[in-house]
Amino acid sequence: MANPAALSDLENRWRPLSTQEQTNGQTFLDDAWRMLRRRVTNLETNIATDTDLHDEAVRVIAQAVLRVMKNPDGKRQESIDDYAWTRDQAVSAGLLYFTDQEINDLIPGEDTRRGAWDFDLLGINGLGDATDYPDARFQ
Repeated sequence: MANPAALSDLENRWRPLSTQEQTNGQTFLDDAWRMLRRRVTNLETNIATDTDLHDEAVRVIAQAVLRVMKNPDGKRQESIDDYAWTRDQAVSAGLLYFTDQEINDLIPGEDTRRGAWDFDLLGINGLGDATDYPDARFQ
């Protein structure tokens, strides 16, 4: 399967690209697509049958590429005399990468609403009956 993301996806999310940026952008798009296929099992098959997942893949690829293109040198902070400027850490690396959330967005059925901890001490969520708890005040 060919890369679902194209230069137009970058331009639609950012701005028109110069000739050199188009060359760089296409190379980064190809790199990102290859990296994504290796990280997400059955991605190509799932994209072919799910339009929403196809669009999510385009978004994820474009975001990864734009992080690099907006800050290719990985600058985080700059200051000259009394001028100081700091870039958001999300785009300061200058590397082509995917966040955990972006990868989760591409896994069908992945529940991304869970928190860092998922405890069911009272047995309310299908592991038991809340009436099993000895103190009725906590039901």
